[in-house]
Amino acid sequence: MKHDMSDEKKPNRKKLLPEGWRIFSIINGKEATSKSGNAMIIFTIQDGLTGYQEDIYAVAEPKKRWFLKAILAAVGCEASQDGIYDWEFEQVINKEFEGLVEHKPNEFINREGETIKTIQHKIVDVRQVGQDVQAEEPASW
Repeated sequence: MKHDMSDEKKPNRKKLLPEGWRIFSIINGKEATSKSGNAMIIFTIQDGLTGYQEDIYAVAEPKKRWFLKAILAAVGCEASQDGIYDWEFEQVINKEFEGLVEHKPNEFINREGETIKTIQHKIVDVRQVGQDVQAEEPASW
């Protein structure tokens, strides 16, 4: 028998990262197609404090690419004057960005048919490392 196991890795046990702005590094990326048929980019990212790694998914379809655009801008990829991003994975690998982590409820049905309710983290916004926070968030007194 012959099996290509080059993409096999031990499953990553999901951690719950703290909420707030955190620094992440892009350590890998690839093009893929979602189950619904949408083109997407899968970035493997690593949390700067914990070393925790996970995949994030950026849709690459027109009118749905805001997250991909935000990630590219956050790591220094710029669009041309006509708004076209011409980039390669080599330009984003090992680049850092800040991601805003929020906790969200997650409900799913496990293999035994039981409904499981948990909390998961999600990156809901991204920006360049060191971007001026005061311009985005009101000061708290």
